[in-house]
Amino acid sequence: MKTRYVTRTLAVAAATLAVAALGVPAAEAATGTITGIGGKCVDVTDGNSANGTRVQLWSCNGGAAQQWTVADDGSIRALGKCLDVAGASTLNGAKVQVYDCNGSGAQRWTASAGRLVNAGSGKCLDATGVSSADGTPLQIWSCSTGANQQWTLPSTGTTPPGGPCPTGPFGNPLPSSNPTATKIKDGYNFLEGPVWDAASQTLLLTDMHDGSGPQNVQSSDILRFTPSTNTFATFIANAGSNGLALSRDGKSVIAATHDQRSVSAYDLVTRQRTTLAADYQGHLFNSPNDVTVGADGTVYFTDPDFQRADRPDQMSGHTDVFRVKDGVVSLIDDSIREPNGIELSPDGRTLYVGGNATGKIYRYPVDADGSTGPRSDFASLGGTDGGTVDCAGNVYQITFSDGKIHVFSPSGQALGTISAGRNATNAAFGGPDGRTLYITSGNPSAGGDTGNYGLYSIRLNVPGWPY
Repeated sequence: MKTRYVTRTLAVAAATLAVAALGVPAAEAATGTITGIGGKCVDVTDGNSANGTRVQLWSCNGGAAQQWTVADDGSIRALGKCLDVAGASTLNGAKVQVYDCNGSGAQRWTASAGRLVNAGSGKCLDATGVSSADGTPLQIWSCSTGANQQWTLPSTGTTPPGGPCPTGPFGNPLPSSNPTATKIKDGYNFLEGPVWDAASQTLLLTDMHDGSGPQNVQSSDILRFTPSTNTFATFIANAGSNGLALSRDGKSVIAATHDQRSVSAYDLVTRQRTTLAADYQGHLFNSPNDVTVGADGTVYFTDPDFQRADRPDQMSGHTDVFRVKDGVVSLIDDSIREPNGIELSPDGRTLYVGGNATGKIYRYPVDADGSTGPRSDFASLGGTDGGTVDCAGNVYQITFSDGKIHVFSPSGQALGTISAGRNATNAAFGGPDGRTLYITSGNPSAGGDTGNYGLYSIRLNVPGWPY
């Protein structure tokens, strides 16, 4: 399951979001919000353009005090003034303010690995106290990898149309051939479908419960994990979801909803549910499992029968891969036994599907209208579950039984594996620079919601594709 990087770019990277030190011409200067920890916006206090007005974090509201222009001379401007280090100080904790533009080093900034480095001091733009609270003042501080120094700039238009990936070339995505992810927190019954929301800098994921009721259907909730505070909270109770993705307009989370044997969209503001696909030619789906979204809004999903429970089969024994566009559901493939993870390549031209019960990962060419061509084998891998793709086009496919994430190059060459827990289910890229891989893994329930699933993470060398 993939993410809401839709309305903003990936966290700044030197190759794509730039100031003068990176050689971006004036024609590519961009204006918009700069977001940081907690998804908050860089804001000029009270919209006051007077010299010396403090710059702070504030909830994004689209106001003029939050509209920043990344100029070709290295300056970052709002309200006719420049982002400035008070007194041209080089000390940790020096105030960041707006001031008349003067071209000094105190007003020149370079985007580097998600940070904004001040030319005059060599220090990084920093949210004081690692806080995301409204009114948190900004300062300069020695550069680190902390979330309070990660910033997302307005798009310069140098990213691919419809997507947030920086320009390559890319190297090996793995820090070693067989790294191990670190557990963040466990204690959940059965986690699935993570997806990163870049606007709020949070991760959404599904927690599924054991079956109940006369048909033994599994209920589930959508949780929200906030890395800056290391906290989990229920975002949508009784969502009925499995795999998740985010719409290309960034307004809703798309969910494979096995509770109603459908595909749904939940509005991220109102949390209201809308049905996107209820059936195919009048027949109810089995139990939609995993989902991804194309640049034109086409939704692709898999329909194994894992969560159909005791409800009757209306698919004549088939487990299928479907797409839905403009409300019309089309069959892609009905010959894969238990299709599961589904991912799109960064250019949107290849669709990958894991055959859980076939021992294969498959690929389909995707046409301009979102339709797919003939299937071919991509790699051999048994017991596949969810997966994702990075910006280099490498494919990450999970095998449930051993807690492994298998990484393949776009040509199908095995690059290595990542270990996480015992029974891994899914993965998604996130974090301010898109290089954190989040993985759901753990021990399934033996009945009575006795499962123990956790969220894991690992830093990789290549940012991820969120869809």
